[in-house]
Amino acid sequence: MAQMVRDFDWRRPGTFLPVAMAASFKTKTFFSQMDNRGDLIAPLMFLAWVHLLGSLAALIAGFPITAVAWGFITRLVVDLIFIGLVYTIGHHIMRNPLNAGGFLRVVCYCLGIKIVAVILPFLAGYQDALMVLVYVYFFVTLYFGLRAAAGFTFLQSATCVLLSVVGMVLLMSLISSFTVSVPIQGPAGASAPGLGQPK
Repeated sequence: MAQMVRDFDWRRPGTFLPVAMAASFKTKTFFSQMDNRGDLIAPLMFLAWVHLLGSLAALIAGFPITAVAWGFITRLVVDLIFIGLVYTIGHHIMRNPLNAGGFLRVVCYCLGIKIVAVILPFLAGYQDALMVLVYVYFFVTLYFGLRAAAGFTFLQSATCVLLSVVGMVLLMSLISSFTVSVPIQGPAGASAPGLGQPK
């Protein structure tokens, strides 16, 4: 029986899929034996790969390159904000000793389930439902990943995940309300050309 991979090595792309599969489907075992080297590059490169594969699938499906690039950047930024919330709540507020590299690995590797996004461009009408399932599954694996890697209790892990989700929803709502309430205007007060409703 092959030994389970212990960490993602960005210099060896072949470790990507084994890490994504182990974190998604053997969560407790993987994170309890995960090799936390403390560096931030490996999990960040892993997360970039996840979104890059989804973006490549969208290009193959015929989506405009500008829309794909914007989607890639947006999803990456949103995930990084969520990671920051999990780390802040787990390490600084809940005083868990797991370092930044450890928290980053848990969240990024659990996000590996998002490679399901590679089939989304080809499933017209089912994308929203599938993504809801993916996110629910992600939160469940994140709960078990935090318990295994950080040693959280049932209540601590559930609280960390729940507070991070609530914080993310509130933050996105705040950003959304701000962008809606502040119109984009030119120097003379007129709306800037090309920035109105999409055609």
